[in-house]
Formats: sequence, structure tokens, C-alpha cells
Amino acid sequence: MPGGTDNYMKVCALVAVFATLSLAQIPTAGTPPVAPEKLPGNTVVATIQGTNVTIDDVRKMADDAPVQVLRYLQQDPQGFIRQMFLFRYLTEQGDKLKLGEQSPLKEQLEAQRAWVIANAMVGHEEDSYQVSEQQLQEFYAKNQSRWQQAKIKALFIGFKPGAVTAADPKNLEQAAKDAFQAAHPANERSEEEAKKLAADIVKQLRGGADFGKLVERYSDDSVSKASGGEFPPIKATSPYPEDLKKAIFALGNGEISEPIRQPSGYYIIRMDEKTVQPVDDVRDVITRELRQNHRDQWINDLNRKFTPTAQNSEFFLHPQLYIPQMSAPKQ
Repeated sequence: MPGGTDNYMKVCALVAVFATLSLAQIPTAGTPPVAPEKLPGNTVVATIQGTNVTIDDVRKMADDAPVQVLRYLQQDPQGFIRQMFLFRYLTEQGDKLKLGEQSPLKEQLEAQRAWVIANAMVGHEEDSYQVSEQQLQEFYAKNQSRWQQAKIKALFIGFKPGAVTAADPKNLEQAAKDAFQAAHPANERSEEEAKKLAADIVKQLRGGADFGKLVERYSDDSVSKASGGEFPPIKATSPYPEDLKKAIFALGNGEISEPIRQPSGYYIIRMDEKTVQPVDDVRDVITRELRQNHRDQWINDLNRKFTPTAQNSEFFLHPQLYIPQMSAPKQ
């Protein structure tokens, strides 16, 4: 819910203010016993100022709470309930004094309300947009490559990785991985030896050799080796390197790939079957994307509608001369 995070961030601020004062009141808890069964939502778990608090009440307090608030609730439910009632009390007292009607708080609340409502309107426009069956089918048809899935067999020929220069921070992680692999190599092949062996295996496979037998004899991937080289279906969204997926989907049914180089070895792929996911399997994904596309177009149209026409370029060239500078935060 838009605005929920803002409200709970205020709660977190209150928690921070009162946490030190509250610590002495929190009973020391040992290892909680395992509950024999889940308590019903209407179970009264606490009483504050004569008011019963049920499990459902606590859940309602935590609705749309950010992670840090939920973590606080899980670690110290008693403290969470106390702070929520304290927050409610302070709000009621402030309302009695009509603090929200006084400047600058009045303007701040109006600005926050406008921000929350505006964001809610964006969400409403996206969620309420009705995607027709025709739109869905047309999008599905135009993006067939995105819904492709491949049933493959793979054979992996590993080599001992060479060192990566780590001067560039982007290479630090890869350099660390390569250093570990070099110290604990699956085999002692050089890259050139692996490339030559992979090319020879491709030649054998294209000549009719049994893929499973060559996997059993040569593959350095223990997982796929145990299943004769079979992999789970590969999709465009599968978490594999893009160059590997591109090479896989370029194959026709029954085709054997050239050796595909990866950082620690060469893959040899046989395409067993390439199909397209049924539209019903990707219906939710398409609907969500079409709604997001509509939202983006709607916002772009509004941006064009409300783009100001400059009447005095001097102001727009030097806005810092006319707009109050932000003051430094108080120490």
C-alpha cells in the first residue's frame, strides 16, 4: 500500500527514540518452546490500558510493514506492540492540539498526502488496465523467441583457468574464482588441450557416436554426467550466461554445437527438442508486462502534457540563483 512504508518509518523513528528507555523493561527470554499448534487469530495475547490485543490486531499493525519493522516484531513482539500503542497515543494527543493544522506541519502533511495519492494513482492505472485476449495473443505471437525452451544434452570439457588481471575492480571477483579453481582444478588440462579434445568429440558426435557414452567417458560436469548429459529444460530466462543460451537456441533439433567456451571449460550441446511454451504458461508474465507498458506510456503522455514552455530562459539556465538553497543538516 503506498504510504505504508512512510508511516512505518515514523514508527521506526519512535522505536529508536524510546528503545534505550525500553530495554530495561523487556524480559529476558530463553529459547522459546515449540508451540504444539498455531493459535487462532482471536487469541488475546496482551492487554494495554485495559484494551485487549489479539493476534489479528498485531497482524493488522504489521500490514505492509517494511522488513526492518517486521524484524523488530519478530525479535521483540512485546516492544513492538508497546511502540505501536505509544505511536497511536502521541498521534491522538497531537490531533487534540490540532498540530496538523499549524504551519509548517500542515504543509508537510499536505505534501506527503499528495505524494501518497499520486503514487496510488499510478498503481491504480497499472492494476486496473484490462488486457484483452487479442492483445495477449498478439504479444505472445510477436515474442515467440522469448518463450522458447530447449531440451538438451550437454558434455563439459574443463580446463585449468588462467589468471585474470585484477587491476580492474570488475575483474576482482573473477580473479578470486579463477585463483581458487587453479588451486583446486577438476583436471590439469590447459585450455588449448581442452579445445582440441572438445573439437575431436564434436567430430565423433557428428559422425554418429553415442552421446551418452562420450559423456560418461569425458564429461567433467558430475551432475549432468550422472544423467547421461541431460539438463533441465533451458528457457530464455534461465540463469545461464547469455552467450551460452544464444548458442543453444541457434541449434536445430538433433544438431550438435561447436565447442562453446566458458570461463572454465567448453560445452558441447546436442539439441534434442526445441519448443515454445504454451501461451497459458506465460499468460501472467505477458499480462504483467502489458500493464507495465501501459503504465509507462500513460506516464510519458502525462509528462508531455505537463512539460512547461519556457518563457524566460534565464531562470532555467540558472535556477540556483532563485531557488532557496538546502540548509546543512543540524549536527
